[in-house]
Amino acid sequence: IEIIIIDDGSTDQTETLFSQKKNSKTQYYKIQNSGASAARNFGLSKAKGEYIQFLDADDILNKEKIEKQVSMMQKEGALLSFSLWNTFEKNNITNRPFKFKHIDYLSLKDGAAILTSFGLDDWYIPVFSWLTHKSLIDKAGLWNETISNNDDAEFFTRILINAIKVAAVNEILGHYRILSTDSLSKLNTKSKIDSIYNSCLLIEKHLKQSNNTAVLAYPKRLFYYQYKWIGKDFKAEAQRAAKRFDALKVDCFLKKQKQLWISVNLFGLIKGEYLEYLLNRIQKRLGLNN
Repeated sequence: IEIIIIDDGSTDQTETLFSQKKNSKTQYYKIQNSGASAARNFGLSKAKGEYIQFLDADDILNKEKIEKQVSMMQKEGALLSFSLWNTFEKNNITNRPFKFKHIDYLSLKDGAAILTSFGLDDWYIPVFSWLTHKSLIDKAGLWNETISNNDDAEFFTRILINAIKVAAVNEILGHYRILSTDSLSKLNTKSKIDSIYNSCLLIEKHLKQSNNTAVLAYPKRLFYYQYKWIGKDFKAEAQRAAKRFDALKVDCFLKKQKQLWISVNLFGLIKGEYLEYLLNRIQKRLGLNN
């Protein structure tokens, strides 16, 4: 295994740590801070391995993760695989269960099925859970360096579009660190909101090239959450996201809420949710919710 560390302007003594551990299997590069996508692309330019594992500084992999996923990929003839994960806070790794164990993820055998499931079943797979064959990245293309938010979703959409077979290791092999403050993840500026909106538009564009319209459930889900997350503080941008949601005439996970789904399809997302809110208030006053 080759380990490639890209230090894009860190202030946590990364350079000191890895200069002491440098060997033939470990490469360390310090570059100007240009964003996560640029750092990953730089790392890819240095990689000589057949399989690519991305890992951000905050998250943790089990030591047998790559071995188990490579073995499964070779067994099933797949160029892409994922394993399960859980979450932790600070440095306290616990035995928390896999959040989406209710989803039949083992039945998802190709990229299109996974993308569709993201939209219909309301879940996701984080960057570090994937293991990708280098040839699949060569086919799908590098990370889009113009995107700062949701860049991982756009990149792995292209990967999944080109993944004829996807292997799954039914075991928790990675751990996602929950941070109390993560400015990049918070949609608290118009530039961040525009970045994630543009990434969703790109995802929609990529998937519209497919003959399988069901995959559009995925960008529909993304536009829904953007609308919900920013609605209070960025009304114009929230309305923009709601319009894209309405424009995608496919099913998504909201269909499981039958009354809401009917309202949204008849009146659009904004009016439909408001109507659902009014109906729930009326039912509550009449004692019909019990």
